[in-house]
Amino acid sequence: MEIVGAIAVGLTRLFGRVESDGLENLPLTGPAIVVVNHTTIADVPPVLSTLHRAGLRPSIPCHDDACGSEHGHVRFLAASQVFNHPLIGPLARHAGMVEVGLRQASTAALRAARDALGRGEIIGIYPEGDVSATTDGSPRRFRFGVGRLALDTQVPVIPVAHHDARAIGSGSTARSLGGALTSIVRRPTVRLRVGKPISPDEFAGMAIRDVVDLVQTRVTDVWRSLAGADTLEKGGP
Repeated sequence: MEIVGAIAVGLTRLFGRVESDGLENLPLTGPAIVVVNHTTIADVPPVLSTLHRAGLRPSIPCHDDACGSEHGHVRFLAASQVFNHPLIGPLARHAGMVEVGLRQASTAALRAARDALGRGEIIGIYPEGDVSATTDGSPRRFRFGVGRLALDTQVPVIPVAHHDARAIGSGSTARSLGGALTSIVRRPTVRLRVGKPISPDEFAGMAIRDVVDLVQTRVTDVWRSLAGADTLEKGGP
């Protein structure tokens, strides 16, 4: 039974709401890599819930008759801290997330992700690696893993961005949870947009750093389209 997506939907409804668009750019069949910006631990439920409601369940593929047509599955790479958490860890394992540790563990995670893509799965990745957000919430420097994975597998990359989940909660885990509790009353809105896929033809033969820069540019462009709309609504220039 798949429960993580349903839990994410419930938490998102409790803490606020999500305005999303571009969901038609999400594949229900792989192989593909979904790339998402990361500003706070509080952005995980809105992201997972939006994917889930669009038919892309955060779980291991079920391979039933409707799999790939009526719904799909995505498995995210996640840090060891997630797996070590007493509450979140079991959910991460249930969702089939791939643990990313240090040194050899990171290599093993990329190998596991490559193997999953080779089986036709969809892999999700937060390429910034942590949640030390910039002042405006813009995407930070992407790590090399996303470029290595794209080059090794030559599969489409789907850029996804959100703004601004920090309104739910940000900072340390304790501060984020505290913010989430007050958001039950504040009801913040998180905007999320799925951009057009990056075709493997666009990065074939590139150096790894150039691939990373390409993916970061596409995610940042999506983020700017959301952040710009937010500025206009608040009466900015």
